[in-house]
Amino acid sequence: MPDSPTFYELICVSCGKKWKEEETCTTCKDCGNALDVKMDTQYISKKINQFVLEHAPLSAAKYLDFYPIRDRSKVVSLSEGDTPLYLAKKIGKQIGLPKLYVKNEGHNPTGVFKDRGSLVEITKALELGAKAVCVASTGNMAASVAAYSSQAGLPCYILVPEGTPIGKLSQTLSYGGKLIQVRGVYADCVRLAQELSERNGYYLAGDYAFRAEGAKSTAFEIIEQLHWSVPDVVIVPVGCGTNLSGIWKGFAELKELGFIEKLPRMIAVQPKGCDTICNAYQNKDERYTLIEKPNTIASAVGIGVPQDDIKCFNALRDSKGTSQTASDAEILAAQQLLAQEESIFTEPSGAIPVATLPELLEKAIISPLETVVCIATGTGLKDPKAAISSFSEPTSIEPNIEQIEQFLKTGTPTISSSENEKIEKVIFSSAPNSQKIVSETEKLFQYTATGDVLENMTQEITALIQRGNEVKKADLLSILEEAIENTTIPEDPLKIVHYESHDSRGAKPTARITILFQESEESAQASGVGPVDALIKAMKIAASKQTDFWPTLHDFQVNVATSQESALVKVRMEMRDNDGNQVSAKASSPDIIVASLNAFMKGFNLLYERKGR
Repeated sequence: MPDSPTFYELICVSCGKKWKEEETCTTCKDCGNALDVKMDTQYISKKINQFVLEHAPLSAAKYLDFYPIRDRSKVVSLSEGDTPLYLAKKIGKQIGLPKLYVKNEGHNPTGVFKDRGSLVEITKALELGAKAVCVASTGNMAASVAAYSSQAGLPCYILVPEGTPIGKLSQTLSYGGKLIQVRGVYADCVRLAQELSERNGYYLAGDYAFRAEGAKSTAFEIIEQLHWSVPDVVIVPVGCGTNLSGIWKGFAELKELGFIEKLPRMIAVQPKGCDTICNAYQNKDERYTLIEKPNTIASAVGIGVPQDDIKCFNALRDSKGTSQTASDAEILAAQQLLAQEESIFTEPSGAIPVATLPELLEKAIISPLETVVCIATGTGLKDPKAAISSFSEPTSIEPNIEQIEQFLKTGTPTISSSENEKIEKVIFSSAPNSQKIVSETEKLFQYTATGDVLENMTQEITALIQRGNEVKKADLLSILEEAIENTTIPEDPLKIVHYESHDSRGAKPTARITILFQESEESAQASGVGPVDALIKAMKIAASKQTDFWPTLHDFQVNVATSQESALVKVRMEMRDNDGNQVSAKASSPDIIVASLNAFMKGFNLLYERKGR
């Protein structure tokens, strides 16, 4: 039988008005602020089987007595929870925190902590008789809510900002979510999801009261995994503030029930490009700092209008906690550190707690003797593009052992993790000589550039400087990687001698190109849908005077830097010939046309070399 509805209440965190969940379970209808669930802990204490609680295997569903669920026959669970709590020995030794732990929430069913909240939230959707679910998300919640809605048999409508990481979108679509990208920010998606819910009677999921109840299980598990002892500090990445306030609530309920005797300090951490809560808390403001256009690689917490700021502030104050921010460069460095030292691959947002540790120690906010738990919110597979942004692409070579051995002799660059060598650091602002290039390359990447590699690097660096750009660390790494790979690319038969393109409004772009094909010079002109298309068509006409070989372009990707970290445009082309051979050709340049032509030329030469094999 369903439980009595009297063991919890919905209360506005601002005006204190109580609401029935059938009226609203998202925001207060009077003042528009967040709602909180007040549990009757006396009622809970009578239901809890302490032996089972202390000895049953971990899982979020193990703590059903702590959730505002009336009808357990409707529980929607995907075996969430039971995520590992690692003692981060290597990182702890490096920074002087021997009792540093990382709670890896990437082990949840959809790879993110959101699954804990979805357990409660989608169960409530069924209890309330919802015909469908809708939600606004920056990506993680989209995948989680879609998965749990699918399990519950409910249609799910999801609104995300345009440009949300593809890893999260692919999950959402695979679970059957009906996905809409909005040309705006997260706040626009929230507003539209609310309107969609009101107009159609859908259950509105998101960072609301019931989701925070599921987040309590993180606290419960930490206590059990530490053998019923309490950490001194828990550091949580913050977007809306729901997860931190939910985790704090879990600790507070355990203390109220007598399971623990003290409480941890909570620390909210955010990227500097979206410090809505951290900035406001440091300034002792009552509400969040509005960030109209969040600018951070940690997209999961890039939320400019946090809905649960009041609850988050209350948790920080009640726990005698604080807040701290980290730059994108620090976050990416921490992401690499976690992966390389502790084999924990987390999304950028999940690396923020570790990124803030050095400054927290320096400020004496945490001490070397304390037990510190960092919450790694989700798997790095959610946003692989962010992780790879710190590296240049791996070199490609022909499938023979001689080239492999030659490449291994040449060596590969490595990234310095030195705090002083951020990826956006300017390395050259004027054209350097060869000796300077060798020196900087050795210092930054432990690689000695010589011969063709050095010559190629010098040309590319000079071209960047001549176009008025500075060469930053990210640029230099890309140039070095491409210079190494160029030693594996056959120079013949095709070389580009000269080109020019013309683009005018109302007319198709036209182009003229001159090439050398097996030392024979040929020229041609053509028009196309764009300047690159016109140039490739002209190149085909010119080459056809010497050969009937011509590959087809199957994929064309252009990566233009969205921050100040790089001045280079990176192009990748997937090309095939009529014999089924396929290559991936890459090139970079400050000019998109130059990068595109160089990539196509590389792909052509690689495939031509295979002709007749």
